[in-house]
Amino acid sequence: MANFIRNVLIGVGIGLLVAPMRGEEMRRLIGERFQQAQNSLPENSQLKQYTQQVTDRVSQGAQNLQTYAQQAASEVKNSASNLGNIASNATGEVKQAGQDVADTTKQNVNTAQQNANVTQQPKPTTAIRPDNVDLGLPPTNPTNY
Repeated sequence: MANFIRNVLIGVGIGLLVAPMRGEEMRRLIGERFQQAQNSLPENSQLKQYTQQVTDRVSQGAQNLQTYAQQAASEVKNSASNLGNIASNATGEVKQAGQDVADTTKQNVNTAQQNANVTQQPKPTTAIRPDNVDLGLPPTNPTNY
């Protein structure tokens, strides 16, 4: 503890030796600088005017932003509606094309069946008799007839 007090006294002594000016002069200098800083600030009415201008600009910017956002939302809604209409039309066209293909296929099948019935004549039925089947009859010699 004695070392601490001794070091503090040494620090105060060095501070007094190197101090650029006396306390009274320092207080006067600080007062002058404070007065200069206070004079450099705008008047109260000017400060209110600046504040009003900034508030007006911020308010106008917010209104513009809100308007742009509403326009963008409207465009998105219109685009979505248009896309829905396009999809609905495309679905109808695809259904109609499928129905047309089915109808054409049915007509082709019916025409092919009708053509097959017209060109197909009944074939005479003939008995098939293999030569190597034993019917229990004597063998025939075609030269005997």
